[in-house]
Amino acid sequence: MRGHGGGTMKTPKHMAGFSLVELMVAMVLGLLITAAAVSLFSTNQRTFALQQAMSEAQEQGQLAMRFISQDLQLTGYVSDLVGSVDYPGVNLEAVGDIPGSADSANGSNDRLTISHHGRADCTGTTLTPAVMTEVVNSYWVDDDGNLKCRGNLSTDSVILLKDVRSFQVLYGIDQTEDRVAFASRYVKASDVGVNPVVAVKIALLLEKPLPSLGGGDEERTFYLLDHQEAVNEGGKLLRQFLSTVAIRNYRWGEV
Repeated sequence: MRGHGGGTMKTPKHMAGFSLVELMVAMVLGLLITAAAVSLFSTNQRTFALQQAMSEAQEQGQLAMRFISQDLQLTGYVSDLVGSVDYPGVNLEAVGDIPGSADSANGSNDRLTISHHGRADCTGTTLTPAVMTEVVNSYWVDDDGNLKCRGNLSTDSVILLKDVRSFQVLYGIDQTEDRVAFASRYVKASDVGVNPVVAVKIALLLEKPLPSLGGGDEERTFYLLDHQEAVNEGGKLLRQFLSTVAIRNYRWGEV
């Protein structure tokens, strides 16, 4: 075949292409790469969800513990602006319609009831006008696993923390009258007796559902002060918190 310039144009005998085997190999490699990418993405998603849940549980648990600890530090505070009252600080008996501190007030959970002089209770409720008065706050866990607080200035309770599996309290008592506040023993509310309470230990166990975590049905035992809590670990995020708070305000003549 001659061109316009008088030369000869060469025509290839066949066109190059992919064979069926080559196409199948390429498809298999593509599927493998796609599967690896999807698996990596899924793993990253689970890791992110776990880290976020751990961060939230840690933050929420610490905030609840800090809230109760700050209230405990006020326990027993007496102001000259309030008339003389029978003021125990740690309440072992009921105050009005608020139950006193007790062991296993709700299943395996304790109740902590404390009082001091202040202008607002744990719900933020104040008198009108907001004057210094006797404040009584009670902490407990309801049947839905909510750590709640109710004060004597309010009729409603507030939720401090959700997904609480266990809430435990022990009281440090001073058994020697030597003008030195020293918690020689930590006992249950029922064992405090007439001894002054100079410290309080509180322990929390959070149990947040996290299906993406997976895991088997292995049982794990948590030791919270004087209590043992057996928990099935499958698909759950568990976090334990512990704090010991010294009572700053007490009657010197009793320690």
